[in-house]
Amino acid sequence: MVISRRGALLAAGTVLGAGGARAQSYPDRPIRVIVPYAAGGADQYIRPIQNRLMAALGQAIVIESVTGGGGAIGANRVRNAAPDGYTLLFAGTGALTAVPRLQNLSYAVGDFAPIANLIAIPYVLAGRRDARFRDFAGLLELARSRPEGLSYGTPGAGSTPHLAAEAMAKAAGIRLLHVPYSGVATAVVALLAGDIDLVMGAPSNIMPLVERGVVPLVQTGATRIGPLPEVPTLRESGLAVELVTRFGFFAPKGTAPAILDRLSRLVLEAGADPTYAEAMHRAFNEVELLEPRRFGEFLLAEDQATARMLVELKLQ
Repeated sequence: MVISRRGALLAAGTVLGAGGARAQSYPDRPIRVIVPYAAGGADQYIRPIQNRLMAALGQAIVIESVTGGGGAIGANRVRNAAPDGYTLLFAGTGALTAVPRLQNLSYAVGDFAPIANLIAIPYVLAGRRDARFRDFAGLLELARSRPEGLSYGTPGAGSTPHLAAEAMAKAAGIRLLHVPYSGVATAVVALLAGDIDLVMGAPSNIMPLVERGVVPLVQTGATRIGPLPEVPTLRESGLAVELVTRFGFFAPKGTAPAILDRLSRLVLEAGADPTYAEAMHRAFNEVELLEPRRFGEFLLAEDQATARMLVELKLQ
C-alpha cells in the first residue's frame, strides 16, 4: 500500500490531535496509583494529599499496594501500562535504580517519566527490644564477634535500605545476614516478633516503635534531620557512608506532557501545604518538593551512583 506524503502528514496530524484531545479531557475516569511495597509503608506519604488531589482532578484516586521484589513487581506493572495518565507509580527511587540491576530486570529509569518528588529521607537502623546492644558501638562489637550471626530485615533485595545496610557493613568490617521482606511494614512486624535482630527502614516505620522497646541506632543521612534529632548518623559513628532516598510520582514513558504538567503542578501544590509538612514531620519524614526536571536530574545522578555502589559492594 502506497501512502502519499500529504496523506502521511494528515495522518500524523490526526494522531497528534487525538493525543492533544485526550490530554485536554484528562482525567475522565479513576486514576490508579501503584505503591510497590506493603501497605503501611510508602503509601503513608500520599494518603494525606489523596483527597485534595481527587477534588482537583474530579476523579477518584485509588492507591494500590503491589508487593514483591523490592518494588520491582509494581514498578514493572506501571512500566507496561498504557501511557495515558491513569496508571501511576509512587515509589522510592531505589526501585528504579538498584532493583532492576540486582535482579537483572528489563526496565530502567528511562522507562519512567518523573512527575514530582515529595519526600527525601535517610533510613534508620534499629534493633529489637531484647537486643544485647543498646547503641551502634555495641552492635558493632557484637557483630564482629559473630559474623553473620545477626540478621537484618529490609523491604527487599535491591531496595535502598538493603544497599544502605550493605554499605554500612562493608565500611564497618562486619557481616550481617540479610532477610528480605515484602515491605518495611512486614519487616518491623518480624522485628517485634523477635524473628530478626535488626531492621533498616524509613523513620516513619521505625520511630513509632520506640515506645515498644525498639532501639534506633543510627540514621544514614549526611546530617541529622529535624524529625530525628537524637539519632546519630553513620558519619558521626566513624563510617564514611551516607545515603538518602526520594519518594515521588512517576508515569510510564510516553505520557503526554500536558498530563505530566498538570499532575506535577497539583502534587507540588498539595505538598507545599504547611499542614502536609507538619503531618510528615510528626511522622518523622522530611518534605522535599522537586519538579520534573530537577527530580529527573536527581534520579539520573542516583542511577549512576548506584551502578558504582553495586560494583564496589560486589553485588553486581
